[in-house]
Amino acid sequence: MKQDNTSRLFTEVGLLIKSRLQMAIAMPFSQCQTLSFIANNTSPSMQDIAQYFKIRAPSATFLVEELVRGGYVARHANAKDRRRVELMLTPKGRTKFKTIEEKRTGVLSKVFRSLEDKDRQELERILEKIIHNE
Repeated sequence: MKQDNTSRLFTEVGLLIKSRLQMAIAMPFSQCQTLSFIANNTSPSMQDIAQYFKIRAPSATFLVEELVRGGYVARHANAKDRRRVELMLTPKGRTKFKTIEEKRTGVLSKVFRSLEDKDRQELERILEKIIHNE
């Protein structure tokens, strides 16, 4: 019974954060996540994206193509292995990523503002435990 409530609460908090962030950024959440992954990894490939998001290669290609069309991401062939296509943020992509990070910080601050410091630290401890126990 308690587990069902925990699952429901996690789902609700996740949806709350996702919807507020998407409204603040004016970009689909999946593109936001993909842009952030590219920004935080050195020359990732389509395969890296597929593995990270646990999706198939065609889905990764679709996500990246939207960002390429928007001018946020550029593709480059690897100098040593021309079959490997690496992804990099464009100047427009770096600007958008910076905006995403600023908006994400603002959204999360508002969502968690009612927590006292000790509650926030306990939540962080629990979340770290969940992430590293996976």
